[in-house]
Amino acid sequence: MNKSLLLIAFVLFAAHVNAQCASNAQGNVGSCMCNQGYYGVNAENGGTCNQCPSGTTTASPSLSAGGNTNASADLSVCNQCQANYYMTAAAAAASNGNAATAAQCSNCPTGTGNNGVQSQGDVSQCNICQANYYQSAAAVAASNGVTASAVTCQSCPNGSTSVAGAAQQASDCQSNQTTNSKTLLVSLSILILSIFV
Repeated sequence: MNKSLLLIAFVLFAAHVNAQCASNAQGNVGSCMCNQGYYGVNAENGGTCNQCPSGTTTASPSLSAGGNTNASADLSVCNQCQANYYMTAAAAAASNGNAATAAQCSNCPTGTGNNGVQSQGDVSQCNICQANYYQSAAAVAASNGVTASAVTCQSCPNGSTSVAGAAQQASDCQSNQTTNSKTLLVSLSILILSIFV
């Protein structure tokens, strides 16, 4: 009986402790942190974790200086771009009366992407092809009058697929076995029907 009461008390205590972090936060009382992609000065119960602007995110959750959860956390901790975005301007901390700003992140062109970026650059940060595309030309960074360009990606041929970042040419697109199997099954069915009709 006593063991059951202790177990129930422990479960209730654990639920109470976990309920003490703010919305969009994780951890335990005294060490709650805003989730990645959120920032705030207080992630404990009653605190607030604000979502970073679209396309931006934070480093891994941290209570340290410069982290996404501490007394000085502001919009400038949204200093990374999410996957498939490139960074046109870096985040900036508040200074000289200017408000803090998040990184400026733009969508990669259709069919192109990346695994996320942590520094300012240009569209050449879109350096891999998305799933079901293959690369026909590499990305080019801006330099000496050369205009930046993302990787050039083409759709895989009909009936074939690719994994993001894996296809460097059309022949790297893998035949879609499901599509080919269905086509074969339909053809076989028509042939059998024509024999018996």
